[in-house]
Amino acid sequence: MLVWPYRRRLMLSVVFGLVAASLWSFELLLTFPITIMFGEHSTLANYVAHEKSATIIAIEARKRQLDNLDATLQLYPENGERRRLSERVVVIKDQQRQQVELEVYTSKLWLLTWVESVVIRNLPDDPFRMFALLFGLILLVTFAKGAAGYFQDVLAGGVAESVVIDLRQQMFRSVLRLDPQTVSLQGPSNWLTDLTYSLQQLAAGMTELGGRVVREPFKAIACLAALFYFNWQLTLGFLLFMPLLGALFHWLGQRLKRAANRVVDSMGRIYRNLEETLQNSKAVIAFDQAGHHRRKFHRENKSFYEHAMRLVQIDAMSGPVSELLVMVAASAVLLPAAFLVLRNTTSIWNIPLASSPPTFPELALFYVLLAGVLEPVRKFSKFYNTIRFSTAIAERLFERIDCPSLVQTPQAPQILSTVSRDIEFRDVDFEYARQTQGQGDRGLVLDGLNLKIAIGETVAIVGPNGSGKSTLVNLLPRFYDPKRGKILFDGIDLKDARLRDIREQVAIVPQETVLFDDTILENIRYGRPTAADEEVLFAARRGHVLAFTDAMPLGLLTPVGEQGKQLSGGQKQRIALARAILRDPPILILDEPTSAIDAHSEHLIYSSLRDFACGRTTILITHCLTPVLLEFLTRIVVLDRGQVVATGSHDELLQTSLVYQRLWLAQTQRFAA
Repeated sequence: MLVWPYRRRLMLSVVFGLVAASLWSFELLLTFPITIMFGEHSTLANYVAHEKSATIIAIEARKRQLDNLDATLQLYPENGERRRLSERVVVIKDQQRQQVELEVYTSKLWLLTWVESVVIRNLPDDPFRMFALLFGLILLVTFAKGAAGYFQDVLAGGVAESVVIDLRQQMFRSVLRLDPQTVSLQGPSNWLTDLTYSLQQLAAGMTELGGRVVREPFKAIACLAALFYFNWQLTLGFLLFMPLLGALFHWLGQRLKRAANRVVDSMGRIYRNLEETLQNSKAVIAFDQAGHHRRKFHRENKSFYEHAMRLVQIDAMSGPVSELLVMVAASAVLLPAAFLVLRNTTSIWNIPLASSPPTFPELALFYVLLAGVLEPVRKFSKFYNTIRFSTAIAERLFERIDCPSLVQTPQAPQILSTVSRDIEFRDVDFEYARQTQGQGDRGLVLDGLNLKIAIGETVAIVGPNGSGKSTLVNLLPRFYDPKRGKILFDGIDLKDARLRDIREQVAIVPQETVLFDDTILENIRYGRPTAADEEVLFAARRGHVLAFTDAMPLGLLTPVGEQGKQLSGGQKQRIALARAILRDPPILILDEPTSAIDAHSEHLIYSSLRDFACGRTTILITHCLTPVLLEFLTRIVVLDRGQVVATGSHDELLQTSLVYQRLWLAQTQRFAA
């Protein structure tokens, strides 16, 4: 539970909320003596004395009535005839009612006696001084209530912010444990939306609520408790309308939840639009498509506005509707209360609604306490919308956190030592999951593929576009799992091994070099974070990184900028190779490492690779088989339509493979041009 680490702060916040709510009801109760002074032009001492006398008279009347009922009960024996028994039951019920009223009046007499002997004795006799005292007490209670509310808001707000921070960390950990295909299926822009906009909205909602969501219900409960003490019958009538209010909140909450999800989804599309436009700004400018992207962004922005306005409409509707319903409930109680005061009676249509005829000050107090209930309920109608909105976002975030990865570590993994024999693809079928961005529904990318690579081999994988080359090597570090078949390291299925054991043995130099906004030194050290500076320097030298950093004022401490924008393509690829060299893996994968660099950088990379490939398994995807590369290749594997169609040396494939012949001819013609 996210709030459990902060339970002490939360409980302390609840305590301050209870204090604030109690002071709120006490503040309202202080209007009662003021009403007595100005409404009936009487002092508190006279009022208490009058009420005490009336209570004593009522007690004596109940006692006499009980004595009469006891005498009447003797006329109806328990074993009498049925008619007499029914009359006996009526008498017993009346006796029980009189006994309850006697207990009520006895409690009231005890309270009045205590007030007279303890409170009234210490109050001033002068009415103005008494009013000044009450007014000062109200100010003191207001200050104490405000202080309690302040501490509650600070504590509850701190808990809310801490929970949001923990939630953000959990979401980030969840992203890091997912495989690339799952992240792609979920949509990177959707993850970005939830990590930024959704969490921001949740934090704002929880902070706004703070302690109010606790304090306001407590205030209403405290006032209800006072109302029950003064007149439980009328208070019960007021509560009969509360189920209607609850049904209204539920109805609005369901609609608000759906509207909130639409708002977040719409913001996700805006993020996606921004991401595409900013990442491809050169293409946008080159093809003069700024107008197209502007119109597309306008449509998404307008869609967000429409969904947000729906949310605003639901929120705006909740206040007036709930307030109207609450006022109807209040009117249904205040009208009978006024009738009892004006007619000086205790019942309406023979329905008892009070133990004694209420006075004007009691009616005024009842009205004030009822207002003390209505105000928190009115505020809570707004808070409830915020709660439902925050709940909808929280449910969405927890779905992200609980999102299962398509690549799972087995419950009882086999121990996978350093690969010492071979790597085998056995009857491997693979297709990308639907809705994967950039892949679409391509069907089988690999179809019954079989391939065995001995340890220490340097293998080039070639083939037409879409033949499955990159997919093949992405299966080795278990970025994906095959739909059917097995991938084996020394006979152990990768699905039966720990992900960490697999990935510790593999290093990848991708086609699009991934650099982080840090120094060149730290980008190389990313391959092995525990490496010393001397080891990083050695890897940089072997990767020919020093050839260009020596000319930089800061050398290896030069920042590369966001996504390495301060460096050329060749420089970035050499850093990526140095990173792989530092990792020193048994298996090295290079995916088109020279596709977007100059001839000089290509020569340096292949020179480094020739030395580094010795003693390890190297798998190279390429469209360009240069003489330097052919010198140290063990063999070439040709893929077409997801299958291995040929394998052998360069000369052998030129004689036996039509696919390879076409690839070589296309390369030769490109160089000749």
